[in-house]
This record gives sequence, C-alpha cells and structure tokens, in this order.
Amino acid sequence: MPDFRFSFLSEKELPELHEAFLQSFADYLVPIQLNAEQFRTKVKREGIAPSFCAAAYVDSQMTGFILTGLGEWHGTPTAYNAGTGVLPQYRGHNLTQQLYAFMLPKLRESGIEQCLLEVIRENAAALRAYKAVGFEVTRPLELFRAQKTELLLKVEAPDAITISAISKPDWKTYGCFWDAEPSWQNTGEAIMKSPDEKVMLDARDKDQEIVGYIIFFPNTGSVAQFAVDKSRRGKGIGTALLREAVLLTIAPSLMFVNIDTAATSLLTYLERRHFTHMLRQYEMLLPIV
Repeated sequence: MPDFRFSFLSEKELPELHEAFLQSFADYLVPIQLNAEQFRTKVKREGIAPSFCAAAYVDSQMTGFILTGLGEWHGTPTAYNAGTGVLPQYRGHNLTQQLYAFMLPKLRESGIEQCLLEVIRENAAALRAYKAVGFEVTRPLELFRAQKTELLLKVEAPDAITISAISKPDWKTYGCFWDAEPSWQNTGEAIMKSPDEKVMLDARDKDQEIVGYIIFFPNTGSVAQFAVDKSRRGKGIGTALLREAVLLTIAPSLMFVNIDTAATSLLTYLERRHFTHMLRQYEMLLPIV
C-alpha cells in the first residue's frame, strides 16, 4: 500500500493539477484532454475552489485528486465534484473514499450541506466508490451530439417569430419552459461565470413575448440550455433556434450534455433531428449535515 499524504490545494498548484488531470483521464471511458486554457475555463464555469480541492501525494507526486466546485443546489450550500482522478498506477487503493474522508470535515466546517456529482453509468468502479462514500443516484442524464452537416433542420421557419441575440437572459421566463432542470455546469450561474464566448438567443412572437431560447458556446458547440414554451411546441420554433445556433457555431458539431431523462419531449426531438446518443450518466447526491 503506497504511503499517501493528503492536502488541500492553492492557486499555484493548478498547473500540477492540470497535469494530473490529463494523466488520470487519458485512458478514461471517454478520454478527456483539456488544454491549459480549457482547464482554466472549466475551473471558472464550474466554480472550482482550489482551497477545497483535495489531492493525494506519494512523496512529491500528485497521485489523485477531487476537483471541488462550490455553490448552491436547490438552495442548499453544495460541493460539486467536477472531477475525480487517480493516476493509473495508483488505482485499486480506495483513493476516492480516502479523499472524501479527508475532505468532508472541512466541507462540514465551512457550512456545506451536501455533495453533488455526475458519473458515467458504465463506470462500475467509480459508481461503487461513490456508493461506498454514501452517494445515492438522484436522476439519470444523457449526452447527445450531432455533426452540423447531418442535422435535419429543413423545417420552415414559423411566421411572425423573430430570433435575436440578447445580453440579459430572462431566467425566470426560461425556467417556465423547462421539462427538467439543467445540471450543475449548465445552470444560469455557471453559464454567466464561464469566460468562454457564449451566445444567447431569444425567439419572440409578434407581441414580443419570449416563446423559446437557446444558450450555447460557439467555440465548442456545447448547448447549455434550450427550451420552447410548452404551449408553442411543434411549430418550428425550436428548429429555427437550432438552425441559428448551427450558423453561429464554429465547432463542427453541436452537443447537449446532461439532459435529464425526464425531459422526454426534448430527447425525442433531438433523436428526430439526427442527434446521436453518446453517453449515459447518473447524477448523485450525498447529504453531509
């Protein structure tokens, strides 16, 4: 058994943390490789606080870590696990459980009342580790992607609907359109924190009422939020918004990350538009009060 030493981090360890992140996720079920700028963007968007990120060391080498984002979830102070990584040669030592055992006292002392995370459903080892810590599944989430060239967006644009870019999102109205709420990295708070360029489009009817909207990141093609007024669906409003997003997106594909399976009409819509189902995740929660 390696002699692990545990520590909380600071800003100056972020480059070392990025390097450990790359090594830990290189052989992941879905390999994740973020360059230094993309990693900094993740830190900002997901509210990652270095002083709450726990790392395991053997001698001077960082061998495992938990990236911790701080914020509120359902009005409750929450620590979000933005990534657990263990270097391949140090797996099999229950390091995830050890990292949480090290972290939880500090989280409790700081007034955090729960921990939140997402895990790929097929990642049996991670799922076992989180359940051993005490996490329970709260909902299943889905990931969809489509090449822009393959999207079926030939529906006629609806009459008297105008789509325009906006700078001040109307979160209250948008929330009325949801079939399910966004995951941590797609909340309004996370979107506004992200330093990445973002585009926010409103669809309005002839009376200037908002009837739908889309928020996406043109450089990556990631769609953070997308919804149409429930009473106005099936009239081409969503497709008009999506068509506009395709035109403004630099990336070759559009991606919807962490769609709640309760949002059945959105899932059906994406499949009809030729989005491919890429990944299944569980959202998990651990009350720590």
